[in-house]
Amino acid sequence: MKGNDTQETYKSEEDMKNNRLFTTICLMGAILLAACSQDELAEQGTALPGGEYPLQIGSVSITAEGSEEPWTRVTEKPDGSGSVWQPDDAITVSLDGETATYTYDGSAWTSDAPLYWKSTAPATVTAWYPATDGALDLGGQDNGLVYVLRATADNANHNTPVNLQFKHQLAKVRVVTKGTVNVGSISIRYPCLCSVNEGIVTSGGVSDYLDSYKTYYEGIGTCWEINLPAGNDIEFCRVTPIENSAMRRNVQLTPPVTLEAGKVHTITITANREGTQTIDLSTLTDTHEINDNGTYYVTGTGQYGIRVTNGNPDIYLEDAQISVSGGNAIDIQGGSPTIHVRGENTIGTGGSLSNYAAGIYVAQGSSVTIEGSGTSDVLRVTGGADGAAIGGYSPALNSHNPCGDITIHNVTLYAYASNAYLNNLPIGIGSTGTTACGKIEITDAIVHARGYSSLNESTPAIGAYSGVPQIVISGSTIHAHRGSYGTTSFADYIGRGGNTIEYQGGQIQCGSGSITGSTVYKYSYNVLTGSSSSEGTVVYDASGNATQQ
Repeated sequence: MKGNDTQETYKSEEDMKNNRLFTTICLMGAILLAACSQDELAEQGTALPGGEYPLQIGSVSITAEGSEEPWTRVTEKPDGSGSVWQPDDAITVSLDGETATYTYDGSAWTSDAPLYWKSTAPATVTAWYPATDGALDLGGQDNGLVYVLRATADNANHNTPVNLQFKHQLAKVRVVTKGTVNVGSISIRYPCLCSVNEGIVTSGGVSDYLDSYKTYYEGIGTCWEINLPAGNDIEFCRVTPIENSAMRRNVQLTPPVTLEAGKVHTITITANREGTQTIDLSTLTDTHEINDNGTYYVTGTGQYGIRVTNGNPDIYLEDAQISVSGGNAIDIQGGSPTIHVRGENTIGTGGSLSNYAAGIYVAQGSSVTIEGSGTSDVLRVTGGADGAAIGGYSPALNSHNPCGDITIHNVTLYAYASNAYLNNLPIGIGSTGTTACGKIEITDAIVHARGYSSLNESTPAIGAYSGVPQIVISGSTIHAHRGSYGTTSFADYIGRGGNTIEYQGGQIQCGSGSITGSTVYKYSYNVLTGSSSSEGTVVYDASGNATQQ
């Protein structure tokens, strides 16, 4: 009996273990089944009540894909580095096959007939600009650029705002011009038919010249832009001068430019007038002499300058750098040249104390006009030992060369004196020593001029050391740094120089000239420290009345 009981007890415990194992297996199976059901449910989603879960737009941004700089859209930023959405900009948004137009109100995107989520299942949200489909006119972009944008947000969720990151569907072409032609317009030859469907571009057709938009960016300057569909090559640009539209020319691009969506393609064209002679400073082996009325395009970097002996030439400086070790950098011995400034240019005479010279010398009886296409064009000029930046110079002790007329217009100019070796005190703009100075005229310009000083003598920023020439300034901003030795200066800011015996300055004088519609910032330049200190501002109204500030 006991043996039977023992055997029976053993069998019961084994059955209990089997039962527990079976129960565990069943439980695990149930858990796995439940998990599969939840995954399938998540994929299929749960229906949501209609009209209760609106699509929420969290942010709308634009991707710069491989651009040289951030792309821009409907409203261009002043520096061309980005874009901003403006009130009333509209996009179309698509969810589950339904679409709605959303409009920007200045802070958020709203719709009069918004989209609603119908399920908790993740979905793809797409959006595009322009909000309406159809033909896209690629012409007329001289009045404003056209844009096509498209965004796709995968796995969007009903309870999370959707972030729409747009990508450009067009390529931007930017044309920068150089040379002696005053460019009025730029056109690009390209297939001109284009249509848009939900932000997807289709283009083709016969090629034609399409006008581009003239704009200006700091650091780039004036340029022309147009947005075009990708996939084709640009082979020709058309350049039209301001002076004569009949003189327009087609320029072949070598190699052609293949456009890619979302990229900025920059094309630089050098357009010179017929008969223009190019001077590459890097190839000069001696001073280049000019004695006619020709047009000269000067570019590059070199150690030899230019001498004008006769005529009325047009000399274009574009991104040019001249640094000579002997003589004047630009030596005007005769004639009346016009120096056209384009881009950033530097004219100097080196740091040698034995080079008695001016940065730009203007001999008596000659004249020079220095002008830009705007104050974004910059010319920096530095004089040599005992020489003006622009004007006269003193080749020996008590020997001074007078200067002719100097006209500065529509440009940003830095004119700095640098050294006074034989006490023939140099000046920013004007004549040195006791010699005569021609008329100095400055209009619509920004001028930074700096004189010099020794222990007992000082020179003004603009004028002459002895006497006050005729100075006419209008519509300009002048930063006048008179020379100072430590804290002592005997010069005017504009006018004449001074010394310990004859004249102690501190004035703004124009001789028989005048200052109107301009602002003069006064400084003293300490030659011992190489720094300037501000000493007030004078504002002149249109009638020449001065107000001290």
